[in-house]
Amino acid sequence: MRTWRMMALAALAAAAIAGESYAVVGVADADRVVLNYRGLAVTVGLAHIEVPEAQRAKARDRVRELTRAKKAEVHYLPDFGVDDAGAARVHLTVDNADVAEVLVAKGLAKYVPGAKRAAKFEDPLKKAQEQAQKGKLGLWAAGGEGARVEAATPATPATPAPVAAAPVPAAPAAPAAKGPFCSELDSPFYQASGDAAAAAIPVGRVIFYKDEATAKKAGKRLREAAAADLPTGEDEASADAIFAKGKGVYAEAIAAGNSSKRDDLYEQSFQILSKAMTIYGALVDQRPDDEALGEKLRECMQLRYGSMKQRRAH
Repeated sequence: MRTWRMMALAALAAAAIAGESYAVVGVADADRVVLNYRGLAVTVGLAHIEVPEAQRAKARDRVRELTRAKKAEVHYLPDFGVDDAGAARVHLTVDNADVAEVLVAKGLAKYVPGAKRAAKFEDPLKKAQEQAQKGKLGLWAAGGEGARVEAATPATPATPAPVAAAPVPAAPAAPAAKGPFCSELDSPFYQASGDAAAAAIPVGRVIFYKDEATAKKAGKRLREAAAADLPTGEDEASADAIFAKGKGVYAEAIAAGNSSKRDDLYEQSFQILSKAMTIYGALVDQRPDDEALGEKLRECMQLRYGSMKQRRAH
């Protein structure tokens, strides 16, 4: 049985075979990028690379520089597979440059051959790595991790053997260091990790804090409850009522024009729609063949994403 998140990933992957472009809305990690797929925030992984822990911060910054306010052309083949978090592995092209190739060329990532060779995508990575090794860039610098591996196995400098150390799967699991408070990537707000809005944050976009002081130090401010009179049930009727309330507040935000009131209303609609989305998502997991229910979830997610993008940070 596929969940709604898996359905979104599958739809994105199918479209990506044709090399379609999508707006980049965030960078979850050095090798994980968040795309806007028809109003849904979908996380994808970069195929054929491994980012050593020592290079992860620099690689993450580089990916942000490459993708900020850009659209990425997505290339996908079933052989690319998925990462440990279930995100489809893809190649992203931004301004005619393969993001993975840029990282490898700068010595910020290693080329990792796929189980089934995809020469069109892998040959440029192999050449980029050879050049980075010659130039002793990044991880290939003297004393660096790559240089040590290369010295240990001189006959096969591009060997994928280091994958056995599995540093990459460990990094996407970083959010596992959970705390009592959290925030969504690029959001100015934080909230209790048990709130409905927190439960609706995609795993690749959540940031946890050990206490409120840490969240405030990061520039976040407390997200206040949007409406105390919302239904508390977990059934479809309750979700419909909450969704209707969220749509109403969303419409009020549009009517408020360019004002701080508009931003407050978008924040309220975001919270309300997050609650509705959480309920709809759980119901779709139980009834994956219910097309009408799936359409409600899709529309709810689209308006929630609109609330987040239209709201300006105070």
